[in-house]
Amino acid sequence: MDLKAEVEALRQRLEELNHAYYVLDSPRASDGEYDELFRRLERLEHEHPEFASLTSPTQKVGAAPLSAFASVKHREPMLSLANALNDDDIRDFHARILKLLGDDMDVAYSFEPKIDGIGLGLTYEHGELTLAATRGDGTKGEDITANARTISSIPLRLKNEGYPIPDFIEIRGEVFTTTHAFEEFNSKRTEEEGRYANPRNFTGGSLRQLDSRITAARPLDAVFYACGEAKGLEVRSQEELIRAFQSWGLKVATPYFKIIGTVEGLIAAHHELEDARDQVPYEIDGTVLKVNDFEQRQILGSRSRNPRWAIACKFKSRQASTTLLDIEISVGRTGALTPVAVLEPVPLGGVTVGSASLHNVDEIARLGVKKGDRVLVERAGDVIPKVVKVLTEERDGSEIEFQMPKECPACGTPVVKEADEVVMRCTNASCPAQLRGTVAHFVSKNALDIDGLGEKLVAQLVDAGLVKRLDDIFRLQYDDVVALERMGKTSTENLLTAIDTAKTTTLPRVFFGLGIRHVGEHVAEVVAQSLGSLGALLDATEDDLVAIHEVGEKAAESIVAFVANEQNKLVIKALLDLGLNATCEAQSTGGPLAGMTFVITGTLPTLSRKDAENLIKKHGGKPVSSVSKKTSFLLAGEKAGSKLKKAESLGVEIIDESQIYSMVGDAPQ
Repeated sequence: MDLKAEVEALRQRLEELNHAYYVLDSPRASDGEYDELFRRLERLEHEHPEFASLTSPTQKVGAAPLSAFASVKHREPMLSLANALNDDDIRDFHARILKLLGDDMDVAYSFEPKIDGIGLGLTYEHGELTLAATRGDGTKGEDITANARTISSIPLRLKNEGYPIPDFIEIRGEVFTTTHAFEEFNSKRTEEEGRYANPRNFTGGSLRQLDSRITAARPLDAVFYACGEAKGLEVRSQEELIRAFQSWGLKVATPYFKIIGTVEGLIAAHHELEDARDQVPYEIDGTVLKVNDFEQRQILGSRSRNPRWAIACKFKSRQASTTLLDIEISVGRTGALTPVAVLEPVPLGGVTVGSASLHNVDEIARLGVKKGDRVLVERAGDVIPKVVKVLTEERDGSEIEFQMPKECPACGTPVVKEADEVVMRCTNASCPAQLRGTVAHFVSKNALDIDGLGEKLVAQLVDAGLVKRLDDIFRLQYDDVVALERMGKTSTENLLTAIDTAKTTTLPRVFFGLGIRHVGEHVAEVVAQSLGSLGALLDATEDDLVAIHEVGEKAAESIVAFVANEQNKLVIKALLDLGLNATCEAQSTGGPLAGMTFVITGTLPTLSRKDAENLIKKHGGKPVSSVSKKTSFLLAGEKAGSKLKKAESLGVEIIDESQIYSMVGDAPQ
């Protein structure tokens, strides 16, 4: 095979694998096989620039930064949709359709989720992606072609399978980030980097990066549901359009898309999806109803701002307006000062909300929030409520500007703000607020997991002077604990037993529990596997740590700085003297679960999620977070949610706790 033919064959194969993995959720090759093909193509294109092509899969890695985005005028306006806020609005919409078309006309509607993402239009000429533009104001958007090329679910070249590909077509859809991918990305952000408020903000910020290499590193996704101008498009309905998109390799909103023939059926489907919205893998804020038949759409036409043949049906609000009474400062275990809004209590998402996060001083400046403002508060699922907007039009002049304190409210130490950080920080290692947070973290579920030692009891122990360092937890005496508020004989005995039990634990849990900045659970595990003992941490150098795979310079610097602190050295040595037995189980490369991947969902009878993951890893298996066709087993307990449904739809085998014990030849303790 000559080089040009090999390059084309590699591109075709990689496109097929990308489509199978990102669009169909059905991988057809291992990661290693894919990487080998990708590197081969990348090398050939580098050595032979005459073969370069903008539609090559290698173009998804991003390019050098732009100075700005160019403005793009949409050939056809990207109209907004009229809203339906209740069942009667949906009935009225249907009645208007029948009035315009005729009462004797049969009308069917497409039903789709309304994704809370960023609108996007893709232009394909002769099947190749030539332009990507944001919705903008509906008439003009921004040219983000370089960034859109990096999104794995956006094909650079349409597949010619099924429906004929038009010579020219603008395909419209929504870019979003799945809830899981957003939470995973956010969890890895440090305090200095800051965390994104919600998936939509994250998507918008990622999509508008001037450096497309940053966009390429973000977990963006996209689905498509409409088209603008098209030449040679041979479809007659929304249902056919969705099928055409699928045949061209575009992702659509399955399994939620459906055709419904009655208004009461639409209403029922809307409420059904609203009830299940937390099981949808991405944020949705409603549903979209469209007349299915394109000829009927032509008759119905459009108003100046929106089409007559479609409507957006909103879910019940997870936002509410209230008064921001005050801004208090919370001091975290790393000394970070976090402003918290004290709110006039308001019902929101099924709970009464009295406080909300303001993140940091930069967020306060961005919002322009003042004490006494009327604000819009948002709560999605079980996420901590946050202030998303100031209702400036309701100001009466009595509002008060907020100033971050110059001293720590917990200990009075002057606060500092490093040049590369967005947070202000108390530098007093003996600060009681930091100590409370440090101890609470050390005994938390993913660290030493001491049952009965919650935040309120930790605060009592610290405030009473019973715990001044982490090792003091293992020195607690019965008489001291039983004298505390709400601590009786039984609860005290149970707590002391749990503390004694926690002396036998795993090294990754201890490393994570020490609360070293930039050291999350994963870094703690790889460091523990490399060092092998708690004592070895005292002698580890920065070079030793950086040499460990997946440990970065920031984490290495932070670990060395932590151990260099004399108080921290004393704590580690004291823990060892007090009999803390932290072992590090070797990661198995064999065993009965070797080569198998497991997703865990729901509440298991005896195993915590972390213990189940450890059991799987101990016997050679690999715990993963999301279900796909390549998942070997779903380990399900009570109250299993969307992962169970997805596993059933993909034919993934579902097992319970007793079966996983049988597979490893073990038994519950």
